[in-house]
Amino acid sequence: MKNNALTEETIFIIEEKCQGCNKCIRNCPVFGANVSYTINGATKVKVNPELCIHCGKCIEVCDHYARDYRDDTERFFHALQEGAAISVLVAPSVRTNFPEYKRVIGFLKKAGAHLVYDVSFGADITVWAYLKVLAATGVSSIIAQPCPVIVNYVEKHQPALVDYLAPVQSPMMCTAIYLRKYTGCRDKLAFLSPCIGKNDEIRDANTEKMVEYNVTFKKLLDYMAKNGIKLQEYPEREFDDPGCGLGYVFPRPGGLRQNVEAVVGDVWIRQVEGQEEAYRYLQEYSRRLERGKKLPTLVDILNCPYGCNKGTGTYPGGDLDDIDLAMQAFSQEKLVNKRGQRGKNPSAKLFRFFDKKLKLDDFSRRYKKVDVRPLKEPTREEYAAIFLKLHKDTPEAQNLNCSACGYQSCRDMARAIFNQLDRPEDCMDYNRKEVILENKKLEEKNLEIQRMLAEITALSEERQERAAELTRRIHEITVAMEEVYRQNEQAAQAIERIGDDVREVAEYAETLRKLIAEINDNVDRFTEATADILGVARQTKILSLNAGIEAARSGEHGKGFNVLAQEIKRLAEKSQITAEEALGNEEAIQDLVSKVYEISNTVDQKMAAVNAAIMNIADIIQEFTSQGEEMVATATQIVHDYAQNQV
Repeated sequence: MKNNALTEETIFIIEEKCQGCNKCIRNCPVFGANVSYTINGATKVKVNPELCIHCGKCIEVCDHYARDYRDDTERFFHALQEGAAISVLVAPSVRTNFPEYKRVIGFLKKAGAHLVYDVSFGADITVWAYLKVLAATGVSSIIAQPCPVIVNYVEKHQPALVDYLAPVQSPMMCTAIYLRKYTGCRDKLAFLSPCIGKNDEIRDANTEKMVEYNVTFKKLLDYMAKNGIKLQEYPEREFDDPGCGLGYVFPRPGGLRQNVEAVVGDVWIRQVEGQEEAYRYLQEYSRRLERGKKLPTLVDILNCPYGCNKGTGTYPGGDLDDIDLAMQAFSQEKLVNKRGQRGKNPSAKLFRFFDKKLKLDDFSRRYKKVDVRPLKEPTREEYAAIFLKLHKDTPEAQNLNCSACGYQSCRDMARAIFNQLDRPEDCMDYNRKEVILENKKLEEKNLEIQRMLAEITALSEERQERAAELTRRIHEITVAMEEVYRQNEQAAQAIERIGDDVREVAEYAETLRKLIAEINDNVDRFTEATADILGVARQTKILSLNAGIEAARSGEHGKGFNVLAQEIKRLAEKSQITAEEALGNEEAIQDLVSKVYEISNTVDQKMAAVNAAIMNIADIIQEFTSQGEEMVATATQIVHDYAQNQV
């Protein structure tokens, strides 16, 4: 069985089973002994061990089986199996919880228990000691304490009453003391018990920890079922104690009263049972004490409404009449003698034995005031602030007292919240008003949404108009851009043709340069020939001059030759003039060729620049075309997205 709470506490929460129904809070006799909390959004209620008195009411009322307790059953049987020397004290209520209780004794003996004592015997010692205290000390009032839960409550929550608790050990402890001090038994002691709260008593320093194990009836039955143990398979055995008087009636309500009245008839005894009455009565007792009012001589008070026969450590169920029948049968067995006649009070003989053998001081009990941090009481202003947080702003709301939160009044709930024991979310009225406020907020939100929807509708119509206008304009942009593409394409084609023409002109210029170079070569050869002709003409002129001189010398015979010499001279001069003119024209030609060559180079450079510019323009047009395509795509996407948003 999984436990997510503090694993060492006697009573604990099984967290996964807890439904946060607050039933444990509502039925708990101690304010603050339960703490509401949330885990993963779910409300849970855990035990506050500092304030809990182990009354077991939360286990009894939990419909979800989310509370359980621990005792020493497993540890007890493990010790027996290990060979530990253990004797067992058995509560008188064994008779009503185990019809074959004598077989229980046989089972315990078989398991290794040494002695098995009936605590009814210890109950007789307790009654004897009470009467001794009342007679010897003259105390005006004592609160009986067979019930450890009552002791827990007084020590923790009514410390002013500690001095009024009976200064006598419980029947369990009186039995243990008798075994230790009067029989010399040194065994470890276990108590077969109907009570969860006995855990606290056996661990209390004021009981000297004589008892080590609290084995409850319920956990014993669980152990037997788990291990396949059947009582009918074990022999009946008798208790090892000397025998009891009226102590066996202690488990029933008023059992102590019955014992005392059997000996002392005229005494004021207040009998109180059950969580609903016992703790309310102790508060009343405290108020009477403060006012100096007369108190009962003996308060016979038990936590469980039906006494120990249906204690917190027993299985629920069983008719009260069946319990009474079992008690009555044992009573007849004790009170009727062998002749079938009703005998005297069986406790009288025991009391005489106790007077001779027992010392009252051996069975005395002390108590302690447990240092419990008191819960804080909010001031008037603090209460007002908590009520305001709970939406309880009127006296009627502050006194609704529906107890759905588990507390008896709205004021108690506010106090619990102040002490961090609970949360506003556990208040049903708070949640109802929170729902109302949330509904109001939702209505306001709905109105706001309707207003916004109207605005959105108007905006939607306007937006649709804008969308249509945007679509129209973007369409115009698209058409214009497509026209630009077309023009760009034509420009690109024209530029390409210009580029081809430029390349063709460049080719012509190159051809021209080659022709000019060839002309230049021919001019150079012509210049050389002209120079040769000029040289021949000059030489011829010299020769004709020489021939004239020789002809003059020759006289008459040289006239003809002189004529020839003159003609040669004329031809030489004419050739010289022609050659000189040719040389002059050659220089002019060379000047023109140089100019043509320079112009050709210039054309070539200009055409290269034009070609580069054309290529640059082509790149720009290509880039512009790409950007235009992106613009058209973006514009188209805008229209598409806008249309989608409208849908």
